[in-house]
Amino acid sequence: MGAAAALGSSALWALTSVLLASQAGRMRPLLMSAIRSLTASLILIGILIATRGLVQLREMTVLTGISMACSGIMGQALGDTLYINALGFLGVTRTFPITNSAYPFLTFLLAVLLLGEAVTWTLPIGGALIVAGITWIVLEQRRSAADDAVQVELLRGVAFALAAAACWATATIWLRGQQGDLDAIGAASLRIPAASAAVWMTIGLTSRNRGAEPLRPMTPRSIAIVALAGLLGTGLGSILFIYAVGAIGAAKTAFLTTSAPVFALPMGVLFLSEKITPRVLLGTVITIAGIWLVLL
Repeated sequence: MGAAAALGSSALWALTSVLLASQAGRMRPLLMSAIRSLTASLILIGILIATRGLVQLREMTVLTGISMACSGIMGQALGDTLYINALGFLGVTRTFPITNSAYPFLTFLLAVLLLGEAVTWTLPIGGALIVAGITWIVLEQRRSAADDAVQVELLRGVAFALAAAACWATATIWLRGQQGDLDAIGAASLRIPAASAAVWMTIGLTSRNRGAEPLRPMTPRSIAIVALAGLLGTGLGSILFIYAVGAIGAAKTAFLTTSAPVFALPMGVLFLSEKITPRVLLGTVITIAGIWLVLL
């Protein structure tokens, strides 16, 4: 069941990425994060009340509550906002392979160092393949860039993608180590609202110093699409992800969520008219092969 939950969250996040990428030209990343996290928070709190899960919040320790909130801020508020920035620069077909290879590798390393998970002999081989796959994808993007301006966009996109992966890895380890007796819904009901509050506070502070208008006039349709992304990926996807972390561990869950490119790449082609070059496809295959070797 844990592996199935991880794969389910992976598919939901893939669809979420396509939805967010379709609106990247209409909303700023921080505003996207705010709308989707608020939508997810309302859904999660409603589910928590409906399932009579409030009692576990009263029984948890202060450390668990603070850790869940900080984990949510690190992963959803900071990590997801960085990820949305990367989508705007690189698109789904390149952002997904980079983040979804770097994230599980970093998570595994942190799990070994901080949680004492075992190291297998396949780790160096798998790690080398992961690095090779990421490099291949980035070099393909560089090869297709025609001028210095595009090169700057590429470097920024890669930086955002890797920073997002680091935030997600840290948040996953934090979640695994300090979840205590909270179930998946209870943990998500603390993590996502905390992340939502952080994002909205940031918007309030930054809007005083500079304009925070959308890139183009927003429409009810664009707001609805981002809200749907919050419901599916940030809401339901988070519940499945937290359940998987508790059932099979942080490292295995992180590795299984790398199946997301399998869903995201064809979605990017079908709905966003993105192109999959042979190099991008090969780089994706190499990174996934490396991740599975690390998992053995």
